[in-house]
Amino acid sequence: MTSPARPPTPPGNPPSPTEFAVDPGFRDQQQTHTKREPFAHLVRQIRVDLNEFVIRHDGVVSARQARGFLSTSAIGRRLSSGVWTAVTPGVYLVAGHQRSARAQARIAALSVGDDAVLGGEAAAWWLDIVDKPPRKHLVYTATRGRYARASSTTVVRQRHLDPHDISVVDDLPVTAREASVLDAALTLGISVVDSALLRGFVTLPGLEAAHQRYPGRRGIANINRFLALLRSGARSEAERVVVRMFRRAHVTGWIANHPVGGYLIDFAFPDINLAIEIDGFGWHRDVGAFQHDRTRRNALVAAGWTVLNYTWADLLERPSETLGEIATVRHQLTAA
Repeated sequence: MTSPARPPTPPGNPPSPTEFAVDPGFRDQQQTHTKREPFAHLVRQIRVDLNEFVIRHDGVVSARQARGFLSTSAIGRRLSSGVWTAVTPGVYLVAGHQRSARAQARIAALSVGDDAVLGGEAAAWWLDIVDKPPRKHLVYTATRGRYARASSTTVVRQRHLDPHDISVVDDLPVTAREASVLDAALTLGISVVDSALLRGFVTLPGLEAAHQRYPGRRGIANINRFLALLRSGARSEAERVVVRMFRRAHVTGWIANHPVGGYLIDFAFPDINLAIEIDGFGWHRDVGAFQHDRTRRNALVAAGWTVLNYTWADLLERPSETLGEIATVRHQLTAA
């Protein structure tokens, strides 16, 4: 029996070549993708086909997203043929796409659920605040559960996020800049906060407002301390931290605020002409302060001093390494 002829294409609406190249014979190969996830109001609606969607999403598609384009049987055929690979239950990687750092970030979030939001160090990387891709992906969800289907890199944390703290970037829900920086500081240290302030990604009032929205957050004591240091400029606190380090390590022979050639050395070992200088937070320092520090350093070197500079991150996060380097240089200068 002869198959019925395909209805003629209406004038002005030729069939899309991509439509038939993607999946001949199946429905909904090109449609308005309406983003039915909980963050639909944050994502612009745009007419895309499946190929374009896959490219824009780094080769990653969830079962829910796929059903916006394909029937369940069509999805099954792609999986059985190897065109799609299930990387976690309900999340697929399309053949021809690498499991890149961006793809893995999407997989981590999609593996948790529809309300999942990428956070912490991973969100800071997605937002270009930090350069190094994360090894683990913090993912927030408002839904309690065990999340046995989550990907191996996913760290799931239950939290009801304020709408102010959610952004959608490249169609991926992530925590907003301030929340991302605060969470990233718990794994990357205070330097990520200083850098984000210096580069204008965030403001101190914005960070404090984001922090106050979650009074019971994990790591609250560290965040409170970081914000207090950033607020004050922290020169006197830096001196107290170094004094505690030296006393606990039984370091002797140093003088705080030692005058040399019209300048004050933060911590001096005058018997071997060793100067220890503590750099303030970058976002507190204007061009004049930066130039003054360089001029002082050059003057000390010209006067025969060895100068070691340390940051707040060195004091708070690498105290043992900092003390070890100072001890090594003291030994070398003493033996010279």
